[in-house]
Amino acid sequence: MKKWWGDINFEINEVKTWRIGSRKISVQRKHVEWLIWNEETKDESFEQLVLEDAVSMEASIDTLPKRYLVNKTHDALKVAPLLANRSIIVRPSSTLNILPGEKIELSVSSPLWLAFFNIGSRLPISDLPFWLPSDSWFGPSTMVGELCYSKYTDARVSLENIPKRSHRAITTISILNEHDELLTVDRINLPIPYLNLYADASEQFWTDKVCLTHHLDKARPSFYIKSLTKEQDKSAISLVSHAREIADAHTFMRSIRSLVA
Repeated sequence: MKKWWGDINFEINEVKTWRIGSRKISVQRKHVEWLIWNEETKDESFEQLVLEDAVSMEASIDTLPKRYLVNKTHDALKVAPLLANRSIIVRPSSTLNILPGEKIELSVSSPLWLAFFNIGSRLPISDLPFWLPSDSWFGPSTMVGELCYSKYTDARVSLENIPKRSHRAITTISILNEHDELLTVDRINLPIPYLNLYADASEQFWTDKVCLTHHLDKARPSFYIKSLTKEQDKSAISLVSHAREIADAHTFMRSIRSLVA
């Protein structure tokens, strides 16, 4: 299978298409502009993502391209898979009741975005989700909380139950209950924008590990991010994309109830 991210070469007028079933994102190089077609589908496909070469986009007359003008196009375009630009609310298949002193781990997959960069530029000319999750609110009221994406597949207690998908990344969530009371979890606010994205030798995508802790001391951090390079052999994975946002001290000091509900 042809690698679909990294520096992708283009001839003038050449078209390349990133396709998952009938879902397509196509790019054409012109002398002073890039044309990008975004052919969306209603339902998510779980076919393999493939990069295809095409001669023209004449067959896609129903989809108009967006035009991105530059002084002169390079003969390559940097293509990068990225994680979501908002936190994602994930749900276990049923309510989790974590006893005092106990620790559990969950696995969850989340959809990727596809970004295109001019060579040497840090800002993408286009940043598109393969499938856009629905909006959802996470918080105790409509005035307190944050706008997230809603996760429509379950968090799993076993990694083996997470299907490997070419357009999704897998995150491990560790939850430790250090409190003297039961911790009930119906939903988890997963801070996806703060995580780095990696790929293994089979081109399966992974993120940093998210660790949530329910402390007796409310002044202690409720979560931290553990780099995947510390969890696995560095030779087995490679960094694909940095996190969209940099976590600071304030980020980690969020209350446990802003992370689980």
